[in-house]
Amino acid sequence: MAQNENQTRAQDKLNALNARTMTLYTAEKTTMNAFRGVMQAATRKGELSPALKELMAVAIAVAKGCEDCILFHVSEALKHGASRQQLVESLAVSIEMAGGPGTVYSAKALSLFDALQNGEQG
Repeated sequence: MAQNENQTRAQDKLNALNARTMTLYTAEKTTMNAFRGVMQAATRKGELSPALKELMAVAIAVAKGCEDCILFHVSEALKHGASRQQLVESLAVSIEMAGGPGTVYSAKALSLFDALQNGEQG
């Protein structure tokens, strides 16, 4: 039962983040279109896969302590086929680089990954 609640909460948070972002997009289309272009260019397939690039974004978001960024990039990493173990290894780098705060936000990232992954499969 608690797992379903976590899935729902993670998905609700992602939906709320997307809604807030769309409100900003509506208010400032030029800047948000440019930002979307940067995101698409940065995560395009190249020598590094889009999944790996999203895992890098998660690791940076963890080190920066940006909860909404963690949520968004965990969701994108899942969409691109990242595994839980790949996330865990990326989070280890965040912990190395960010110490105690990196540990706290790494735990949040892993919890969100589990909740979103289980929601997609359930």
